[in-house]
Amino acid sequence: MDKRSFILGMITAFSECVAGGCKRLALSPPMAKADYAMVEGEARELIGKHGLISYHEENGDLPEAERFHWLLIAARQETIDEYLALRARGYSPARSLKPFHNLLSYDSAQGVSTHYDAFKEYFPNDEK
Repeated sequence: MDKRSFILGMITAFSECVAGGCKRLALSPPMAKADYAMVEGEARELIGKHGLISYHEENGDLPEAERFHWLLIAARQETIDEYLALRARGYSPARSLKPFHNLLSYDSAQGVSTHYDAFKEYFPNDEK
């Protein structure tokens, strides 16, 4: 599987999960600047097809060589605003996702089929 297809597949899966109500917020896979540029238009289109909104962030909390881009995916602007409020308080997902747990947690009772299993081979032992 090529990188573009993998990224778009993950964004589709995360969008389905948010649209189905099993997550309030999903973060796309971290992407290098060039990878983000490669998929940005298609990614936003996929997210929009699910009736969702997105917010682009370059994680500037890391040294230049380690920075990454990602899209936040949510059903409501208020969820993005909660994320940004945590960021404004100095919390960084690059250091720890714990402060963002309430936004990112998975509600199995609201679970939907995201076809994520197709990508599990790329994440042995549930690694990032």
